[in-house]
Amino acid sequence: MTARIPLPDGWADRPFRVGDAIRAGLGTSRLDGADLDRPFWGIRTPESSARGKAYVSRTEVEALCRALLVRMPRGAFFSHATAALLLGLPVPSRLVRLRPLHVGVLAPARAMDARDIVGHGLRLAPDDLVERGVLVLTGPARTWLDLAAVLTLAELVAIGDYLLYWESPIVTRGELSAALEGYSGRRGLQRARAVLPLLRTRSESPRESMLRVIIVLAGLPEPECNHSVFDANGTFLARGDLVYPGYRLFIEYQGDHHRTDRAQWRADIRRIGRLEDHGWRVLQFTDDDLQDPTALVARIRLRLRARG
Repeated sequence: MTARIPLPDGWADRPFRVGDAIRAGLGTSRLDGADLDRPFWGIRTPESSARGKAYVSRTEVEALCRALLVRMPRGAFFSHATAALLLGLPVPSRLVRLRPLHVGVLAPARAMDARDIVGHGLRLAPDDLVERGVLVLTGPARTWLDLAAVLTLAELVAIGDYLLYWESPIVTRGELSAALEGYSGRRGLQRARAVLPLLRTRSESPRESMLRVIIVLAGLPEPECNHSVFDANGTFLARGDLVYPGYRLFIEYQGDHHRTDRAQWRADIRRIGRLEDHGWRVLQFTDDDLQDPTALVARIRLRLRARG
């Protein structure tokens, strides 16, 4: 077997342009080698384990973005869903994709137009961009606003709650409000304005946020987020996703780990038993229930009425 021609020093662990490789003396057959990926036209990178994957990690998105850097226009940056993935925001699964990458340029410059790239010409304030290593991207508040054009109201609330979470806030409510006021007339602005008063600081998961929004928009009383309850002697009983203290009612979102993790499943049973022993009731919902908000709200309304 013929040994592969070695790449120039330093090229085996970084992206490079085909034109630069040819000028360095590499032939086209070497550039088509199985040890190199072709993420974009005119670019080669070391072979990636992400090849052919639909759903990917932040690390894999970062690697693809670094590969594109070698042919991005000066001043270009990552935006929209790509920026959200780089920031680790809890975007819905349909946006957790390796491709396409969203690349912005400052308007009126011409947006990038290439395969697997969605180009955007954007107006930006000086502090709208942040750096993540060698990558430049729109910051959390601006990215949240850009996503308003493609997310549902509940999905946008879930990301806003994540950004405001009280233990480790990423932005302030004022920063989100300032982003809204700074870009009038853009797509999704009306949805973002409707979302702002629905944001809370104590939601601990996107599904909790979406469940709360369904309840509130249906006209039911708003439950407390991640509220702790105690017995008559002050002994801790449980902390609930969404709680109606006055009605002694827990509303819980149960992800699959509550079913597949044996220890979690047993702990859930003991926890519900403690609550019921002290006069509390628990309503549990799964992702399937979120797909039928009418039935979900009807169950909660029925239980609230039964509790007075």
